[in-house]
Amino acid sequence: PPPTMTDDEWAAWEGKAVKPELYDPSVATFEDWFLCPARARMPCCMPCCRFLCCCGLRLNRESLHSPDEWFMRMLRERHPNCPEEFAGIWWMKDNDAAEGLITLQDGSWENPRLMRKSAKYNWTVDADNLWGAFLTANFWVRGGNHEFSRSPSGKWVQISAIGVGASNFIYVIQPGDVIKKPDGTILETTPGEDMIRVSYKTLDNQDTVTFQYLARRVAYLDEEGKLVKTKYYSEIVDVARMSDGAAEAASLTTSRARRMRTGSAEHGLNAAGSEFVGGSARACKTGTHT
Repeated sequence: PPPTMTDDEWAAWEGKAVKPELYDPSVATFEDWFLCPARARMPCCMPCCRFLCCCGLRLNRESLHSPDEWFMRMLRERHPNCPEEFAGIWWMKDNDAAEGLITLQDGSWENPRLMRKSAKYNWTVDADNLWGAFLTANFWVRGGNHEFSRSPSGKWVQISAIGVGASNFIYVIQPGDVIKKPDGTILETTPGEDMIRVSYKTLDNQDTVTFQYLARRVAYLDEEGKLVKTKYYSEIVDVARMSDGAAEAASLTTSRARRMRTGSAEHGLNAAGSEFVGGSARACKTGTHT
């Protein structure tokens, strides 16, 4: 992926940056005529999408109604350089790109401010629709490589990936932030459990917003290694039921141990019986953004 900003560039960028004050995921620039059919759970698409689960990629399908076992597999690996605020499983709520759950803690954290991660692992997509199948193919054919760079203040994260440019960011919601919806009501958020993913037309963050959704932590491991689900887990299950009652998801597994860089040494890390699992938890769009 293209390089992210240097410290000097970050300093200049943050000096002018304005934190998000409006949350409107409907700004996504995908064409509705293409996106809606591609993301619909159409029976005619299901055999093609399910074929991916039987091919050489060995994809699995998981259910949100009984997530404990595969949530634990997603959380089993955590890089020692991963900051606490990015640990856990995050729900990409209102993401029109058919992505569902992601972990950041398992990425290759060069240091607490720079992480690289492949979307082939612990980065889930919708089951039973063409867009989810397209994303899966894209991740595996092109590698799905992303670079995440934190700003010196820790309030922003720049995301770089092949073909998507450099104007993609995460804003880490801070105590006291007031973010409003288009109708003027205040968006309910929890600092430490919520972030906003936002893309701009250019690198200038006061330019037009082209893509936006919430990243909400739905689960994490406590100090004793036990699974803890946040209040957002119930919300994501409700959203999944809004599609046609199906809360199934495509997930990615591999029997190969991944290699992860920790400082100057590399360690072959194996998790959950050598499997790395991700599960999607997305309901299809039902009129409004879900």
